[in-house]
Amino acid sequence: MKYRLFTLLTVILLLNSCNTEDDVLEIFIGKTWKLTYISTENLHKQYDFWNNDQESELSFNALRQSDTFIVVFEGTDLNGMTSGTFNAKGIRATISGQWNANGESHEMQTGNTQINNSETDKLAQAFITGFQNVIRYDGDAGNLYIYYEDNNKSIKRMNFKAQ
Repeated sequence: MKYRLFTLLTVILLLNSCNTEDDVLEIFIGKTWKLTYISTENLHKQYDFWNNDQESELSFNALRQSDTFIVVFEGTDLNGMTSGTFNAKGIRATISGQWNANGESHEMQTGNTQINNSETDKLAQAFITGFQNVIRYDGDAGNLYIYYEDNNKSIKRMNFKAQ
């Protein structure tokens, strides 16, 4: 009985000492990320950016195209901080800039963002706003969640799948 208790306590201690830091390079680098939807922070459904169904239908048609609402990250890891550049495409606009992420805290930031063209589509505008106001990330090699603060100080989540 004492042996089983000792073994159980040892296993619990070993599990608690495991490194929970993300491999940020594995998550971000080497793939194209495709937006699936944008939600509020704690919900798993598309946030309603539109005033009417016709506008939302145009957004969803554009979202279904393979070459829209995508992002590619490039970067390296230095002393636990991963950073590099990113290139994203909405419908008409492209956005590029620098990014960094911390695998332990999940904090993420973008900077020096440059936008070519403008977007009139509400989902595309939110996509661009997202990359300008990133605060953190979550995910793994197949799913990426980028959180941002919108103009109303509300937290939104961009949900991506690896292509």
